[in-house]
Amino acid sequence: MFDRKNTSLALELVTFSHTLFVLPLILAGYVVSFDEFNLLNFVLILCCAVSARTIGMILNRIIDSDIDLQNPRTSNRPIPARKISNRFVLNFLGISLAIFFISSWLICDLVLILAPIPIIFFFIYPYLKRYTFMCHFFLGITLSLGPLAGGVAASCSIQSIYETFHIALFTIFWISGFDILYALQDFDYDSKKGIYSIPTYFGKKKAIVISSICFFLSSITIFYYLYIKESHVFSYLLLIFLVLGFLVQILRCSRLDFSFFKYNSYIGFLILILIFSDILLR
Repeated sequence: MFDRKNTSLALELVTFSHTLFVLPLILAGYVVSFDEFNLLNFVLILCCAVSARTIGMILNRIIDSDIDLQNPRTSNRPIPARKISNRFVLNFLGISLAIFFISSWLICDLVLILAPIPIIFFFIYPYLKRYTFMCHFFLGITLSLGPLAGGVAASCSIQSIYETFHIALFTIFWISGFDILYALQDFDYDSKKGIYSIPTYFGKKKAIVISSICFFLSSITIFYYLYIKESHVFSYLLLIFLVLGFLVQILRCSRLDFSFFKYNSYIGFLILILIFSDILLR
């Protein structure tokens, strides 16, 4: 099944590099919640994180295949371009689901009980762009489950939500703001086909303003987190870099060659470094 060609197509299907901006959020939740490092538990969390992201991307690609086929920017993706068989896609999805739930079960019973929640969110998200411009914020909420899940998996306790809440809130505003800018790439197609997004509903200029507000709120969330934790000045310096990263993204969002996912992977690792260094220096 996974020969060289199929492996390449599988990585293209789920855009594996995009996992790099979600994984740091989960690890940030883990870092602020664990009492004692356990290598096996850490590896299982990584398996959960990667398989969950894979499930989300596969579901998104399957559900959006009809839209992707008609959009010049996405028509060459593996499913609409028929580079990959339906059987392969379903097998890949099944394997990812198996890894996700087995890893959840091996971590602890609580993680297994909560495991279906992100899958449900992954399934709902692709449909929302057909009905509401609020789809960007639902994506933010969906990915905010990452740091919450990292905390629960580290402690096997719901109490970890208190520690990871600010990271989750940051994620909601950050991902929503980023996704609004990302939707600018498909403004003409979405407007013509009646696809809902903040750019098509409010216009490009207002969309950039709304995105900027989201980035501002995410920055304020982290600032407040550092303030109540009485953090080291170094953490505030990292926050300045974070804000500059948001500004660069806003200024360059109109460029068609701007790699949103690659750039936001840097933001993801920056927030992980900020959280980790804050704990070490506090």
